[in-house]
Amino acid sequence: MQIRAVLFDLDNTLFDHPSSARAGVDALLHHLGTERSTELTRCWFQIEEANYQRFLAKELTFQEQRRERLRQFLPLAGLSVPQTDTRIDELFTTYLETYEDAWMAFPDAAPALKSLRAIGMPVGVITNGNHDQQTSKVNRIGLKPLLDRVFSSELTNHAKPAQEAFLQPCRSMNVSPAETLYIGDNYRVDVEGARNAGLKAIHLNREGPMGEGAIQSLAELPLRLFEGSL
Repeated sequence: MQIRAVLFDLDNTLFDHPSSARAGVDALLHHLGTERSTELTRCWFQIEEANYQRFLAKELTFQEQRRERLRQFLPLAGLSVPQTDTRIDELFTTYLETYEDAWMAFPDAAPALKSLRAIGMPVGVITNGNHDQQTSKVNRIGLKPLLDRVFSSELTNHAKPAQEAFLQPCRSMNVSPAETLYIGDNYRVDVEGARNAGLKAIHLNREGPMGEGAIQSLAELPLRLFEGSL
C-alpha cells in the first residue's frame, strides 16, 4: 500500500536532546561548584528517563518530575537537596536555561523533511511530553515550517507506545494507519508501538548495531520511501 503520510518521533530523532541535556548538566554542576563527570551525566539521563516515565504515567506533574530529578541527582553529586520547592525550581532553571540555549536539530532532520515536503507528503510529529515544551523545540530548531502537525501525549492524552497515541494523529491527518509511516529511535516505544497500531515503522538507530530494516541516518529515508523498501 502506498504511503500517504510520514510521522516522526521528536527527541533523539529530529531533535538532538542528548547534546542539549549534556550542556545543561555541565552548567548545573559548574554552578554548584562540582566537577562534571561521565558517570554523573549517565546518572542524570537515567534519572531523567525514570521520572519522565512517571510523568507520562500521570504519577507526577511535569513540574514535579523536574523536582524529583534534582532530589535524586544532587546526592549522587555529593550535594544537599534544597528544603523548598521554590529553591529546587530555581536550581532547575540553571539547568533549563542552558539546555534550551543548546537546542538543535540533528543535521539530517531538515533535509529529510524538505525532501518529503517537496513531493507533497504530509509530515507530522508524535512525541511524548509537555505540549508547550515540545512545540517550542520544533519552533526553536527551525522545523516548524516543515511540519504539518505536532501531536504530543499531553495534547492527545495518550503516550506512546499506546495504540491510540498513533491512531489519533492518523485520524487527524485523514490517513489510514496502513498508509502511514512512522520513524523513531526507541524500538519498543516507537517502532513496536507504531506497528501494533497498524502503521509501518522504521527504526532510526544512530549509534547502535543495525537491525534488519533499520536506518542510521534520516538521509536514508527518502530513498527507502521512494523505492518502497519498507
